Amino acid sequence: MTSIRKNSWFMAGLYILVFFLLAEWLTPVMTLTATAYKPLFLIFIAMALGMSLLKVSWWISGPLKLLYVLWFIVYVYTGEVFFTGEAIAFVWQDLKINLAALFSQNWANTTDVFRTLLFFTLLWMAVYLIHYWVSFRLSIFLFYLLTVVFIAVLDTFSPYTGNTAIIRIMVIGLLLAGLLHLARWTERHRIELSSEKIAAAIIPLFIMIAGSTAVALYLPKSGPIWPDPVPYITSFSSGAGSGPGGTVGRIGYGVNDSQLGGSFIGDSSPVFKAEVVSGQYWKVESKDIYTTKGWELTENIGDSFLYENGDFIATDFTPGDPEMQETALLSMNQDFPFVLYPYGTESVVMDENLDYQYNTADQRIETYQQGDVFEPEVYEITFSEPTFSLTALRETAPEDLVELPAEFDRYRQLPAELPQRVRDLAEEITASSTTIYDKARDIERYFSNAGFEYSQQDIPVPDEDQDYVDQFLFDTKKGYCDNFSTSMVVLLRSLDIPARWVKGFNEGEIVETKDDTDIYQITNNNAHSWVEAYMPGVGWMLFEPTIGFTGSSAVEFDIEVDAAEEDEAAMPDRPEPPLPDELEDEAASDPNAGPSFWSRFQAFLDENSRTIGWGAIALGVLAAIFYKFRHKWLPRVLIPYYRLRSGDTATFEKAYLRLLKQLELYGIKRSEGQTLRAYASYIDTFFGTKDMTRLTNAYEQSIYGGRKDSIEWRELQESWENLIKQTTG
Repeated sequence: MTSIRKNSWFMAGLYILVFFLLAEWLTPVMTLTATAYKPLFLIFIAMALGMSLLKVSWWISGPLKLLYVLWFIVYVYTGEVFFTGEAIAFVWQDLKINLAALFSQNWANTTDVFRTLLFFTLLWMAVYLIHYWVSFRLSIFLFYLLTVVFIAVLDTFSPYTGNTAIIRIMVIGLLLAGLLHLARWTERHRIELSSEKIAAAIIPLFIMIAGSTAVALYLPKSGPIWPDPVPYITSFSSGAGSGPGGTVGRIGYGVNDSQLGGSFIGDSSPVFKAEVVSGQYWKVESKDIYTTKGWELTENIGDSFLYENGDFIATDFTPGDPEMQETALLSMNQDFPFVLYPYGTESVVMDENLDYQYNTADQRIETYQQGDVFEPEVYEITFSEPTFSLTALRETAPEDLVELPAEFDRYRQLPAELPQRVRDLAEEITASSTTIYDKARDIERYFSNAGFEYSQQDIPVPDEDQDYVDQFLFDTKKGYCDNFSTSMVVLLRSLDIPARWVKGFNEGEIVETKDDTDIYQITNNNAHSWVEAYMPGVGWMLFEPTIGFTGSSAVEFDIEVDAAEEDEAAMPDRPEPPLPDELEDEAASDPNAGPSFWSRFQAFLDENSRTIGWGAIALGVLAAIFYKFRHKWLPRVLIPYYRLRSGDTATFEKAYLRLLKQLELYGIKRSEGQTLRAYASYIDTFFGTKDMTRLTNAYEQSIYGGRKDSIEWRELQESWENLIKQTTG
């Protein structure tokens, strides 16, 4: 063992850095699991690393660690500071419970004490592995890489924020990498360094890392290049979400709406069945903040109300005529922790004893059982479709908007970056209307009369400096429900009319009829978004701007009007995507039909550019890693390669030159002017063999002695392979 490993101060510095690296693993785990007593866990890690550094015998260190774990259990679970009789009795009783659960394989009966013991065991093993990597292998690259990946994944996919943690990890990792490289270099060249020389080598490393870190922290930083990957991944894992970044998502209900746009592929997976007299729009929630790219919900606003089975639930939509009361029976195929409800809902009933929480912020009816989130399977809803008086709607004057209370302000929010031409278009569409209701109807009809197209394919995502609504209204005029509904909300808000974006499911398809009741099958394809707008003096109303969908609120014509005045503009049916057989028949009948190979190839590249980019980056990183560590894996290729070659002199000469390159990659480079014999002597001294001298003598005889016929490659091959294998260590 070289002197640098015997230098206690140097090794102590390594173990201190390792302690901080382990702390970066412990912090997010305890944060996400709401585990307390972090200092006590850190003390255990420090104690274990300290005993490893001091090379305490296992028969001493093991009992000491076990004693600390038992003390932790006693202190945390009983409150006792010392091992009292009651504390020991508690540990013994808990031990019997867990042993019985383990022998019966009833894992659910294991206690928190047992889980704590498992966690300490994991920490114990981690410390032992790191001790091995640092003290014996002088390499911690794998653990460092896993730490970076661990923190990055948690930062992306969990509430844990690793902004500062990743900086600390990079600093610690660079320090460890530099110190361990110094240790490997001195050992490889058998150089003994005094403490002063070690310090002289380390100080520049510390200064360089500290300086680069300070510069990196204080330099201006650009925003993220790529959007949040969570919506993209959840669109496939949960059958929901948008397709951000121009990728193709899978249609369905999703949670994240901050990045709208992109194409969709259909998904006929069933969501629920509804037994009801007539088709309904099934509401889930609404959102109020438009961000130029999508929707978010205002936090810490609104009130929550709790209801029980059969209680009247006061939503923003007053039920209609009691004599027209209906019931709907919903049977869920997918698990949602909320109720999907129609307009005019009065009450919800389930077999289970539940609490229903209605939140006025997003109008969602969430379900709980004894305080825990509950995912209902079957429930019955009583409702009466709301109706609206045309007389009252014709009295909704724009000046009434000024008198609305402040609670409506969030439904009139628009980003400052919204292009002015969007506001101008809203004024142009509604120029001939005088009432708020007529203005809303003008905007609702606009999309079916201005050349817009419904499609789920080839839908772009707005650029970083481009507004989602502006792109749809003026550039593409092609999209699906999110495009239409978001655009209508923004146009209404441009006129200062309160409006909100609503998510849920449309009617679905009738699959069976029972007496006067139809059974509708609702699938992921029926996931939908629409608009609710507020009419002063009347209330909230549903509006449906998407071409091919009919979901308008029922209006009671209680005054005489011209029949043509309220005549609905003809709305074309929503285009259905062609079936695969139809596509094949069409292609067979017209050999020139469809895009060319290069067009399809270009479309494939456009749709999968992100995946291709990430794949190229991953391949590049893997290639760089393989190249960096080629001295480790290349011998495993060279040995079978030269075994298959012929045993002539030419093969030997090539193998010898290959060995020289491999030794250089290993780090033992031949000095300038150094003879082959001197170099061979140094190699044999370094590895403790005579193989290099034997091979060099044979090589010199072949090259300089003119005795090529005397070289027997098969006899020299074992020496060559021994040296090649040495370079993999």
